[in-house]
Amino acid sequence: MDALISALLERVVATSVQTTVLVTMVWGLCRWVPRMPPATQCWLWWLVALQSLSGLIAPPLELPWLAPAAPLVERLPAAAGVAAAPAAMAVPASTFELSWQTGLAVLWLSGVLVVASATLRDWRRSRELLKQAAPCTNGALVRAMALAAEAHGLRGAPRLRVSDRIASPQLVGPWRPVLLLPAGRVLDGDDLDMALTHELVHLHRRDLWWGWVPTLARHLFFFHPLIHLAVREYGIAREAACDAVVVAGDRRCRQDYGRLLVRLGTSTSFRTGLASASPTFLSLKRRLTMLQNTAYFPRAGSFILLALVAAAGVMPLRLVAASSDATAVAAAASRGVTGSGTTIIQASTSLVSTHSGESEVSGQIHLSDSGPDQAYVRINGRDERTVMNGSTDDLEEARRAVAGQGQALWVRQGSARYLIRDPGTLQRFDALIAPVRQLGEQQGELGERQGRLGLQQGKLGQEQGELGQRQARLALAAAQRALEGASRDESPTEQREQAEINARQKALGERQEALGRQQAELGRQQGDLGTRQAEASQRADEGLKRLLKTALASGVAQRIGR
Repeated sequence: MDALISALLERVVATSVQTTVLVTMVWGLCRWVPRMPPATQCWLWWLVALQSLSGLIAPPLELPWLAPAAPLVERLPAAAGVAAAPAAMAVPASTFELSWQTGLAVLWLSGVLVVASATLRDWRRSRELLKQAAPCTNGALVRAMALAAEAHGLRGAPRLRVSDRIASPQLVGPWRPVLLLPAGRVLDGDDLDMALTHELVHLHRRDLWWGWVPTLARHLFFFHPLIHLAVREYGIAREAACDAVVVAGDRRCRQDYGRLLVRLGTSTSFRTGLASASPTFLSLKRRLTMLQNTAYFPRAGSFILLALVAAAGVMPLRLVAASSDATAVAAAASRGVTGSGTTIIQASTSLVSTHSGESEVSGQIHLSDSGPDQAYVRINGRDERTVMNGSTDDLEEARRAVAGQGQALWVRQGSARYLIRDPGTLQRFDALIAPVRQLGEQQGELGERQGRLGLQQGKLGQEQGELGQRQARLALAAAQRALEGASRDESPTEQREQAEINARQKALGERQEALGRQQAELGRQQGDLGTRQAEASQRADEGLKRLLKTALASGVAQRIGR
């Protein structure tokens, strides 16, 4: 559950950032290309809403454009004389982070429910309005509506009802659309014809269905002001697109239709319906301005713009750190891979690599001579493994002191240097370090398993991205049909492709869920190992303090000159 909340919040934030970029791009296009038809603007803003929804559903396409991340390394026992941090200190931070994420998720969900309740309230009001409306008894108007619907390529005319609670014609309901006519406002002749044609164009374009995408985006991203801007611009452009169809090719009709819009004025409509009147004075002004746009814009240009925006902005994207040689070295070191030079692994301070001929060094390593007052370097001549706590200068000095003469423990206490060759002391030292090394190896194995799972998840994400691109092409084809005013539905080939995409996405989702459960289990195991490793490190640190103190006091440690 915690992983789900974290992933959800991450997608919400990433999608919000990408939406900001896409809104800026679409806004600039609409301003820089003033001749762009309202229908094209409408679909551009619709693509913004689609991008916000796809960002929450589809896995993002990762772009390795960020600087490589610094390698993460594990911590071995602290320096003798320097106490290790208790493992319990990390618990409050993790608990705080979890509580913060959960609280934020609850706030987001509460906001979604508040906005959804307002929409539900509007839907109930529209249902009540339909119940109270009276059937249209004007037979001539009903017959004219049927002929007009047939001329627009509709399968059937919407039902006509009359209501005294509205001021302009309103279209309600995507499943069984009803056209409400105002009882208190007389519209006849050309005015009535233009108003009804406007609503029939909405039906022909299936705006009541396409409008659910911006509506859902506004619900899920209620906190994002640019989403509200995109939804508002989509609504204005959608109305202007219908206006353009009503007045197409008739300059005089533009004047009459503009007067009709002014006469209808502003009228707030339901969120679940469409009205001929504008909801605000701003939208009315914008619609009147768009009526004056008589410039020709090539249809191919509209399609290219839509295709470019869909390809560049709809697919969820995520910037990730690029791989680098340093990252590869760190990964190899964490697995204990060595080359011809020295590979220093699990350094809690820094990760370095030298070429002095030795094999492997592990422990807490400082890259300068400003290490702790007490340091040690355990040189094991049998397998050439070196365990240390100190600086790189300490490491080089210890190697010179031993000079290939077998096993030894080099110790620096202040300005004094000691060399311990006593077998019993060396065995006790190795025994203290062994549990930490074993747990570190287990952590490395878990890391490798998580890496393999990550590769599988990456491949699944790539497949999801390919499916998303295919789905975007189908959406573009549908948008192009709507832009061209085509009334035909999806072709059988497109339907089969959509069914195949849905089936593959479902299968990929199940596989990703299974991999997620495995990752969560490995994460739990790593958490347990981390706790055990911290406890083992603390025990080893305390044991090393006593061991070195005893060795120095008993004379086992031989003082050497610097």
